[in-house]
Amino acid sequence: MKMLKIIAVAATLVAGVSASYASPFNAMGGLDALDAIDSASHATVLQANDGEASFLRFDNDVASVQQRIRNNPYLARTVSEQGFTIDQIVGVTGNDTDLTIYAL
Repeated sequence: MKMLKIIAVAATLVAGVSASYASPFNAMGGLDALDAIDSASHATVLQANDGEASFLRFDNDVASVQQRIRNNPYLARTVSEQGFTIDQIVGVTGNDTDLTIYAL
């Protein structure tokens, strides 16, 4: 019985680690995504709810993200073409070839 508990705890820990890496809101990827804004030429813009927005604000300096997008004409155009304004941006994840921008 004790062995089953050990296996169950180990499986739970592995599942939790796997889920954290699969999350689009990976707190460890924030710096890479911020640097990717400068070189990306396209991004997907997704609408975030209030809970996602508060989590993204924890990982992203919103003012810095918005300013970098303003300085990248390709991303600024992408944001407006997808129906959002730069002032609605609350965060970003990904890299320069697979960038996702989140807006309210």
